[in-house]
Amino acid sequence: MPRPPHRSTGMLASTSTSASAGVQVRMLALAASLTLLPLTAQAQQETRQDQARAMMFLLQPGMLSADFLSPPEGYESTTGFNLRFATLIPTRSRWLTLLVGGSVTPYGTSGISFRNNNTPTLFAGNVFPGFTADRTNGWVSLELPLLLTYAFGGGGSRNQELFGKDIVAEAAFSVHLGRKVLRELGPPLSRLQLYFLIDHLLTPNEDPVTGKVDRFNPVAMYGITIPIGGRREARQP
Repeated sequence: MPRPPHRSTGMLASTSTSASAGVQVRMLALAASLTLLPLTAQAQQETRQDQARAMMFLLQPGMLSADFLSPPEGYESTTGFNLRFATLIPTRSRWLTLLVGGSVTPYGTSGISFRNNNTPTLFAGNVFPGFTADRTNGWVSLELPLLLTYAFGGGGSRNQELFGKDIVAEAAFSVHLGRKVLRELGPPLSRLQLYFLIDHLLTPNEDPVTGKVDRFNPVAMYGITIPIGGRREARQP
């Protein structure tokens, strides 16, 4: 009597091996995806950071006010229309952002003041981080530039040239008005900012009349910032 047909042991082993191999392949694929996920997220974050570091030109019309805290003897506080131009050149380090630009009061300033002139001031330096707008719900940010300026009458009374150099510390506040209020209008309005700068001279010189040194007599500049280039502001909730 013939035996009934049956599967061979080799065929069963082959089927078991194939199933096991399929499970291993799926496990390897899952592990690879989990491994690459943070790398992909990091790459996307680095791409956003690179975009944020793009060079940006700033057009800043506004006003300049000086000698409002302690005007020199015989002078009064002074204010005038101011045009400021600046270029931000970021690097991969958040501690190194180059700033180059100039400002001018084309119509001079009010009152009798040694600052009442329409000659340009050139500046260059580094922008140190203060705090980002994230800390104020997207409204206000602070940066701390340290600048070398070249201006008419700079360098103090010891400078015999018409123009001279000084070192200036600046507190630069930005109010992100466009991003918070005008975002639905799209660029360029959604990128507009209000700026408020306080410039403090770190190289004060003696007053030529009294011989005194005024160690804190800041200059304020305030107005509208129109960014050109760089990364467009992301939409905020």
